[in-house]
Amino acid sequence: MDKIQCPMCSSQDTINISTYTADKYNFYCCNKCEGIFANPMKSAGKEWYETSELYQEPQTVSDYLQWPEKLLLKDIGLSKNLNILNIGCGKTIFLKKLKESGCMVTGVDINEKMIRFTKNILGVENAHACEISDFIRNYQGEKFDIVVFFEVLEHLENPSEFVNDLKNILSGSGLIVFSVPNRERFLPSKHLADYPPHHLTRWSTNSIRNFLEINDYSVDRIIISPFTAEILFHLFGIFFGTEYLENKIKKGDKRILITISYKLLFKFRVIFYNVLAIALRTLLKPKIKPKGIDIYAVAKVKNK
Repeated sequence: MDKIQCPMCSSQDTINISTYTADKYNFYCCNKCEGIFANPMKSAGKEWYETSELYQEPQTVSDYLQWPEKLLLKDIGLSKNLNILNIGCGKTIFLKKLKESGCMVTGVDINEKMIRFTKNILGVENAHACEISDFIRNYQGEKFDIVVFFEVLEHLENPSEFVNDLKNILSGSGLIVFSVPNRERFLPSKHLADYPPHHLTRWSTNSIRNFLEINDYSVDRIIISPFTAEILFHLFGIFFGTEYLENKIKKGDKRILITISYKLLFKFRVIFYNVLAIALRTLLKPKIKPKGIDIYAVAKVKNK
């Protein structure tokens, strides 16, 4: 049998595993970097993302921020005039917050709908609908202080080539900041969106560290997200009646009783699950070590 080369570190010391076998894809584990990857390494492509329900253009934006977005905004703090590239623009207010903090923000996404949202709703005009490889190859502006790619790396066909290309647009002290799904979280095999052609690679803290060091990055920090209410929402699928009421509201039901009931039940479920999550973190950690959904990593190029 032909050896399958690891797309994270180029090693051919890889073995077939059955853990995540799906449809026509098989999964391999690399003994050198501990990365797990699909074979074939073929991503979904531009058309899939533009038609998927997961990546439709929002018409409005809420104040909600994802965990890694909150971490980066906290890390930046009072820093001003940072030149930041965000790869995979997302649906939250994150880029608007970066711009309001005084940073110069550039966005790149293959999904034209997300670029339209970034420009029209978030007010970030410097946004480009293209492959990141094309953007890097043609970029001639000031080099970036930070390149951000939250929940992007697991979608890419050649993650090693990607992080090495980023070196061409990073400043001397520039950082890469990214997040990936944690393959050691609760019930990873149940997350259908974590299979090809959507996600092609699976990551742990060890594989991220090995991947970065093999590709000549020095690791600043790697953090696993805390066990939270959002994880319990996903695991249990219990919404205290809010799903039914939310559908009524989406269909145009404007009755006051529906609106008030929805708000009260939503608040109750958030409080309940947050209390439960805190209790589980305290009670279960010594036994089963509950781990969060995402891993957040910060690194810089060695000797640049």
